[in-house]
Amino acid sequence: MFRRSIFLFVWLLSGLVAQTQPLQPHGYFHQDTIKVGKEVGFSLWLDYPSEQTVVFPDSLYNFSPFELVRRQWFPTRTDSLISRDSAVYYLTTFELDTVQYLRLPVYRVNEFDSTLFFTPVDSVVLDFVIKELPDSVQVKLNTTYQPLKRQFNYPYLLIGLGLLALLALIVIFGFGKQIHSAWQIYRLKRWHRLFVKQFDQKLAQPTIQVEELLAFWKAYLQKIMHQPFSSLTTKEIVSLTGNDRLATALKAIDRYIYAGERSVPLKQVFEELLLYATDQYHDQLNHLHHAKRDH
Repeated sequence: MFRRSIFLFVWLLSGLVAQTQPLQPHGYFHQDTIKVGKEVGFSLWLDYPSEQTVVFPDSLYNFSPFELVRRQWFPTRTDSLISRDSAVYYLTTFELDTVQYLRLPVYRVNEFDSTLFFTPVDSVVLDFVIKELPDSVQVKLNTTYQPLKRQFNYPYLLIGLGLLALLALIVIFGFGKQIHSAWQIYRLKRWHRLFVKQFDQKLAQPTIQVEELLAFWKAYLQKIMHQPFSSLTTKEIVSLTGNDRLATALKAIDRYIYAGERSVPLKQVFEELLLYATDQYHDQLNHLHHAKRDH
């Protein structure tokens, strides 16, 4: 029991001694001279007991008279007793002092606080590009006209685009439904003009392609009425429309196609189909005009 107490006392004493021993961080500049605004590296490293915790300065530290550009960390190397941490800080300066000095701290983290240790001071000499200004300057007079390139005014362009975007939003939210209705009316009129022109051309051919013309008529009605006319039979179309004259015309076409009845007056029958399509066009057009006025 006595030996165990002695061992515990020695262990606590050694830990206390390790915490009170000073650390000696090392740091130096990578070069002796620096130009204004150019980077220079500053290496910082520290060997310390592996059971301790140390912290290097980060981007919040004041590196005056230098400014931190970037930093590079290296993994901690540890053996059974000693650890080594190292980092490189890339700095720049805009001060005009001929010689500039720097030392960096390392923080040892204790149980309730931290202890600060500094590197020895290192220095760099500022390399001036202009070594010495003359007492007087001889000025050359040059009155030759030098044309300048015109530069595009991008701020005005961005302002203009922003105003156009704002105007477009106002138009869309204020008149969007009216514009959409006007576009639908224009599109419907264009479809109908094209349909009538092509329908008349197909009907005026010496030999009428009955099935092709019927399919063309169904496709147009499907487009303007939003009903699947292309896939409907005559019976289904008659049931859907309830139009007796249309039913008579479609049944006559069926007799021509399926029963071979060549006495069917095709032009008269297809003109009846054209009349029905025109009636549906006007119905759709009136519906769109009413919707536009309601908006």
